[in-house]
Amino acid sequence: MLTDREQVIIKHLVEAYIDNGNPVGSETLLKESSLKCSSATIRNELVALEKRGLIRSTHHSSGRIPTVRGYRLFIDNCMTRKPLTSAEKQRLKAIIVQNKGTKNILESTSLTLSNLTDLAAVITPIEYDRKVFQHIEFHKLSSNKILAILISNNDDVDNRIFNVSLNLDEKKLNIFKNYLNENFVGQPIDEIPGLLKKGMTAIRNEINMLLKILTEFIKPDEAGCIVNGQSKLVENDDLSNINKIRNLIELFEKKQTLAYLLTECINTDGIKIFIGNESGEKLLTDCSLIAAPYMKENKIIGVLGVIGPHRINYQKVMEIVDFTAKIISKEK
Repeated sequence: MLTDREQVIIKHLVEAYIDNGNPVGSETLLKESSLKCSSATIRNELVALEKRGLIRSTHHSSGRIPTVRGYRLFIDNCMTRKPLTSAEKQRLKAIIVQNKGTKNILESTSLTLSNLTDLAAVITPIEYDRKVFQHIEFHKLSSNKILAILISNNDDVDNRIFNVSLNLDEKKLNIFKNYLNENFVGQPIDEIPGLLKKGMTAIRNEINMLLKILTEFIKPDEAGCIVNGQSKLVENDDLSNINKIRNLIELFEKKQTLAYLLTECINTDGIKIFIGNESGEKLLTDCSLIAAPYMKENKIIGVLGVIGPHRINYQKVMEIVDFTAKIISKEK
């Protein structure tokens, strides 16, 4: 737990860094915050926060910048959201409403999101009815091949062969099969991976294998994934490193990866934010993803979001993404 003073320091440090991109020192924090203490006291607090992995020093400055953990703490505990102005809402709504055809509305929304946030925007519709788990069977074909047979709602049967790195015998496969069949009947399949991560952490390697198998059954079609504004990231100073640019190019080429990351937000109530490696996708290590599902007749039919560097105006961008998802839901 952070003290009240530490929370004030984190809040002002992250906001100042997001605003101008410069490392933040004790004098700036003393000036910008309402803290009644000396600059030396703030310097001591900064040292303590750095030891806890929330901020870090830069090579060329005595100031600090937030780490991924620092951004996460700021978003979850310190950030004040900034509602859109009436003019911003009207502009966004007008652009979306004038393109009511399904294909046009998604393309125009992606462009609008990118232009309003100065970030890359991505939208993926979910064309399928959500599969509901009924039964699964595993059969060992060889030392590194497994046949998985999934039965979902409406008695749909899907068979797939998987290459696995673990040498699992039929006994262990039966344990996994029984665990899934006893605990997840009637559960939407796209919700099971998250429940597995929480419920069986002691056998991490085996769970990762099960997650890989289950997610293959629910991967969205990359053809429907719409991306705009990639060039905005390549031109961003925070992502100008050649390796970061290479990762971005590879990420945007893998539309199915993007689409799947967005579908992980299906079960989110409102906004979902991945910062850096929180998404589990190494190509997104230097980026943040802010996303929200959109609906039709109280059913989630897609997810939209934006991708940018860690240094994003989260307060403003969250509001834009959230409001856009709500408008799309009304117009679809």
